[in-house]
Amino acid sequence: MSDQKIINLQNYKKQISKKTNFLKKIMEKNKKMLFLLIAIGALLGMILWNYFVEDVANLDVQIPPSRNITYNEQLPVAMTTTQVANEFEKSDGKPILLYIYTTWCKICAKNFATINDISREFQNTDLQIIALAIDRDMEAEILQNYLNKFGEFYFQPRYLRFKEGFIDFLTKKNIRYNNHVPFTVLISKEGKVLVKYSGAKNKNYLRNKIVKELYL
Repeated sequence: MSDQKIINLQNYKKQISKKTNFLKKIMEKNKKMLFLLIAIGALLGMILWNYFVEDVANLDVQIPPSRNITYNEQLPVAMTTTQVANEFEKSDGKPILLYIYTTWCKICAKNFATINDISREFQNTDLQIIALAIDRDMEAEILQNYLNKFGEFYFQPRYLRFKEGFIDFLTKKNIRYNNHVPFTVLISKEGKVLVKYSGAKNKNYLRNKIVKELYL
C-alpha cells in the first residue's frame, strides 16, 4: 500500500472519529435536555395537582363548626354485613365515607390522624362515616384499647363480626375491594363511588373530594 493511501485512510479514520464524537456530544445534550424537560414536567404536574386537586383553600364554603363529640368512652359495636347494609340504607341521599382498617396494620395506624381529623371536621354535616375494623376474632375491649392509644377520636367505633357476605355486599355497591388495608371509599349522595383507594393519601386529597360533594 502506498504512503498516499495510508495517509488517506488515516484521515478518513480521523474524520469518522470526529463525526462519532460529535454525534455522542449531541446525544448527551439531548439526554440532558430530555431529563430537564421531564423534571420540569413533573414539577409542573405537582404544582397543578396541589392547586386543583389537593388545595381546598380556594373553595369558598362554610363547613358547620364541629360538635367535637368524642367516642372514647363508647364500647365498640360489633356489626354483621346486614347491619352495615342497613347503615348504607339509612344514609340514602347522603355521602358516605367507608373506611376499612385493622389494628395490626402499620399504615392504618399512620393514617389514623387523617380519618380522625376528617371525622371531627365534618361531624356536623351530612357526611356519614363508617369506620370498620375487620380484624379476625376482634373483641370490643381490644378495639377500644387500640383506639384510645391515639387520644380523642371522633367516629363511632365499629368492627365486623363476621366477614361472610361482606365482599358480595361491596361488589353490589360497585366497590371493588382488593383485600388491602387501609381501604377508603367515598360514595356520593346518589350512591356513586367517587373515591376508592388502598393505603394512605394526603388528607387534603380526601377532604377536597368531600367538600366538593357536600357543597359544590
